[in-house]
Amino acid sequence: MPTFVKARSFLRNLFLSGRVEADLDQEVHSHLELLIAENIRAGKPPREAERAARIELGGVEQVKEQVRESRTGAFFDSLSEDLRFALRQMRRSPGFAFTAIAILALGIAANVIVFGVLQALVLRSLDVPHADRVMTLQPKKGGPFVSYPEVRDVRDENTAFSAVAALEIQDFGLEANGVTRAVWGTEVSGQYFEVVGIKPFLGRLLERADDNHPGASEAVVLAWSAWKSDFGADPNIVGTKVRIDKHPYTIVGVTPEGFYGTEKIAQPDIFVPMANEASLDGFDWLESRSYKNLFSIVRIKDGVTMAQVQAELNAITARMARQYPKDEEGVALKLARPGLVGDFVGGPARGFVAGVMVLAGIVLLAACANLGSLFAARTADRAREIGIRMAVGSSRWRVLRQVLVEALVIAICGGACACFLAWMALTGLAGWHPPTRYPLRFFFAMPQPSLILMAFVISVLAGILFGVMPLRQIFKTDPNEAIKSGGSQSSAGRRWALRDVLLAAQIALCCVTVTAAFVSLRGLGKALTMDLGFQPKNALLTQFDLSQAAYTGDAADHFQRQLLERVSQIPGVEAAGYANTTPLSGDASAMDVFFQQSSDFRRSSRAFDSYIYDVSPGYLATAGTRLLAGRDVSFTDTTKTPAVAIVNQEFARRLFHSEQAVGHYFKNRDGVSIQIVGIMADGKYFNLSEDPEATAFFPISQKANTSTALVVRTQRDTADMVAAIRGVVRDLDTAVPIRELGPWNTQLALSFFPSQVATVALGVFGAFGLLLSIAGTFGLASYTVSKRLRELSIRIALGAQAKQILSAALGRMLILLASGSVVGLLLGVAASRLLSAIVYEATAQDPLVLAAVAFTLLLTGSLSVAGPVRRVLHADPATLLREE
Repeated sequence: MPTFVKARSFLRNLFLSGRVEADLDQEVHSHLELLIAENIRAGKPPREAERAARIELGGVEQVKEQVRESRTGAFFDSLSEDLRFALRQMRRSPGFAFTAIAILALGIAANVIVFGVLQALVLRSLDVPHADRVMTLQPKKGGPFVSYPEVRDVRDENTAFSAVAALEIQDFGLEANGVTRAVWGTEVSGQYFEVVGIKPFLGRLLERADDNHPGASEAVVLAWSAWKSDFGADPNIVGTKVRIDKHPYTIVGVTPEGFYGTEKIAQPDIFVPMANEASLDGFDWLESRSYKNLFSIVRIKDGVTMAQVQAELNAITARMARQYPKDEEGVALKLARPGLVGDFVGGPARGFVAGVMVLAGIVLLAACANLGSLFAARTADRAREIGIRMAVGSSRWRVLRQVLVEALVIAICGGACACFLAWMALTGLAGWHPPTRYPLRFFFAMPQPSLILMAFVISVLAGILFGVMPLRQIFKTDPNEAIKSGGSQSSAGRRWALRDVLLAAQIALCCVTVTAAFVSLRGLGKALTMDLGFQPKNALLTQFDLSQAAYTGDAADHFQRQLLERVSQIPGVEAAGYANTTPLSGDASAMDVFFQQSSDFRRSSRAFDSYIYDVSPGYLATAGTRLLAGRDVSFTDTTKTPAVAIVNQEFARRLFHSEQAVGHYFKNRDGVSIQIVGIMADGKYFNLSEDPEATAFFPISQKANTSTALVVRTQRDTADMVAAIRGVVRDLDTAVPIRELGPWNTQLALSFFPSQVATVALGVFGAFGLLLSIAGTFGLASYTVSKRLRELSIRIALGAQAKQILSAALGRMLILLASGSVVGLLLGVAASRLLSAIVYEATAQDPLVLAAVAFTLLLTGSLSVAGPVRRVLHADPATLLREE
């Protein structure tokens, strides 16, 4: 037994000394043989001797476990000590701790917020079963819209899809409980709910039988949100009768909670059969191949690849092009991700959010560089302390671990604050709706648990990133030199330190965000003062659709003329006119324009596309659109008189290479000759950043249109005029649901929305970049001055001038500021090009932008070093030398 005790003691010592288990196994085998030999000498048979030896050595595993527990306990004890030490360090320097946590919290929060929006808009699939098999069809060129016959052909001729559906978002007049209100809904074809694959919350959903033919069904399905808000969550709602655009319908079901249709940014209230389009809209486009105004949604069969789908689509579109050359020439369809109107909104949205994500990452890197610089400075300031600790036996790894623990504590505290800020911001964004009549929800980024995990991961990575930056300083520290010098640094020939490089990099990164902020701000300023081609100031806009009150044709025309006459008589009204819609409203139609001599009216033979509007006499004057030549439209322009139009300058230039086009003719897709009777000034029609577009205004009296946008110009109080206009509409017919009524400027807010979002987002990042730049520059300047006060005091005592003192103290700092600013400005100029598609005339080459960036950087640099400069210039050499 003494041999076994000796062996066990040896094994314990072996484990405690850090030897690996392979070494231990070899030693166990040797001692096992020793014990067997000793037992044999004691008279035991070989087998019994071996069995007894193994029993005696069974305690080795206990030794292993004890040693492991001892090591684990020692590790956690050491880690606990490091944690307490980090907290003491933070308590001793509360200003540093608070600044570091705040900087990191803002940097991480910016990333989490942007990632939350990115996740909602781009990364998250539709909330439907097997969302990866659900796609949308869209032309390979142009917008995302298709015609109903095209969707029908794909539905009937494919073998790759289990269901194919068309949809269109429309506004309706919903009458329930004697009250008519304007709601947004989705017209869907019969297989729509087969594509999405959801189950009803109440009742049933629309089926193929509901869409077999016009009038096949008068069923309507409510969205869960509308059932909750407009119908009081009535559990007996199924079977309730309502009227939609004056036509009777029966509520047959309610969609499940969280389902808002297949376009992420839209939130309709009702779903109705597309087969009833003629009765709902007064215009039957179900057989029109030229009416390309629908979205589509398809579900791909399991096992079918994208290549197979595309091959089928190519075959189907080729057949359509041969069979319908006039309407389908050159048609080609492809698959796109659903949810953001295909690639039309999805592409720009993904690009913009990704760009903002890059800026958020730049801000986080700048924050880490700032904190890394401060940690490097603190480590240099603690050089004597570190030298003493290493002199008494502490390892460099232990010192580095303590610095890392302190960095991680700060990072995790910053991450916790970032989670709170991000959660509050995303909750606010989720409840916010853009200023528009459309059912849009751009920011539906409800906070997700995954964002908390992301914030934690970013916090840990950021802590490691700026925590290891003093690594080189710690491993190059000479304890003897650090103790003798007291941690001070010599000025003679001082090399560029890590903190210097970090400061320059931080300034460059922050300069990028500042440049982008000024570019977007300048672009927004230009957008707000640009010539739109009309004057929305001091004008009211009222919008409604008479088809929702069962008006058609002549009845609609009579109502509109009565409305114009009565509104014009309201005291304070300077001018009034109406149109089917207004520029920048987002719902303008387009037509193919052909030369007068054309006889081939295929799409490939057109001269160009043009936006078209139907307007009443007086509309142009009321809207503030300048008529440059010719005459206005008139009520004498009727269906019995030749077709006429007023075109803008770009239209005339494209068609005749001259603006002298009054009296000339062109043809539309139907081959009808149209005479140009007036030329108006160019303007903006679809978005603010578009190039000049051709546009034609037609007399609304030549083709009746139930969609009505009444423009009234007045200097009278807005509230009084709104009430007066609403009263006139109600007097004429209380069943007409008014969609919008208010200042025209307010209703244009959606057009300026992208520029405003870009400006606010980039402005926040730019402001934060400036704060980081000021904090980093001030911190390093203060550190540099404090470490060199003895040297500077000697210079002052020897008679050095203020200029020489400042050059010695902060000359290197100014070089860092200048170089970082130049590099950052060049990067900002390159990055600003990405904004041109969103912000009107966004360019960093604008002299005003360059001057503003340069002045801002100069001002912030001056503010950053003002404190250290004052300290240097007011230093008392005698006092400083006596203290040293």
